[in-house]
Amino acid sequence: MDAFDAGINIIFFIFIIYLISRVANFIKHTTDKLDEMDKKIDEISEYIDNKD
Repeated sequence: MDAFDAGINIIFFIFIIYLISRVANFIKHTTDKLDEMDKKIDEISEYIDNKD
């Protein structure tokens, strides 16, 4: 049973690392999208200011 428990612990540990990496990737992707939206808002604001 000790080998079986060790195997389950290793699989659980790898699963936790995988979940952490997925959350980190999601946060990075969200941050990139927010930065892209900020740039678009700045471009629109600049266009409106230049139009006047």
